[in-house]
Amino acid sequence: MKKQIIFLILLLSSSYLLAQNAQFTVLISKDTVLMDNIVKIEYNLKQVESKHFETPEFAHFQVVSGPNTSTSVSYINGDVTRESSYSFYLKPDSPGTWTIPAVTISTEDGQVLSTQAKDIVVLPNPEGIHEDPEPDEQHFDFFFNQPPMPAIPNVPNPPSQKKKRKTYRL
Repeated sequence: MKKQIIFLILLLSSSYLLAQNAQFTVLISKDTVLMDNIVKIEYNLKQVESKHFETPEFAHFQVVSGPNTSTSVSYINGDVTRESSYSFYLKPDSPGTWTIPAVTISTEDGQVLSTQAKDIVVLPNPEGIHEDPEPDEQHFDFFFNQPPMPAIPNVPNPPSQKKKRKTYRL
């Protein structure tokens, strides 16, 4: 019975410590973007689960893709790490300085977490330049984001020479 009580106390204290490290952040791939290009907005929630994520109103932007969701839970040496992300790809509809609104969520354990509002400067694009919507930082994922292989020069193979067979008479 003592072992069960100690286990229960450890379990409750670990979940309390996890709740203290809860974070809700917003990442924007670029704070300045050219017209007709796409910007990625990603909301990250760490160490807690949300009851419901409500899509913010993106004024002056068209949602090209989203909400795209990702959730991961890992247990390493008794430590539990939980992460959820909600991402959107947005295309501006006019030049100017536009604000991505702050988002507030309620978590499963009753916490209320908020992000900060972020500004994005949209510039005219008379040359029609297209940019990559991903952040400038490259995250290395072994299976999916491997650096490209170097090009192998196109060297012709030398002609193969046929070997003569020895024949034996019986």
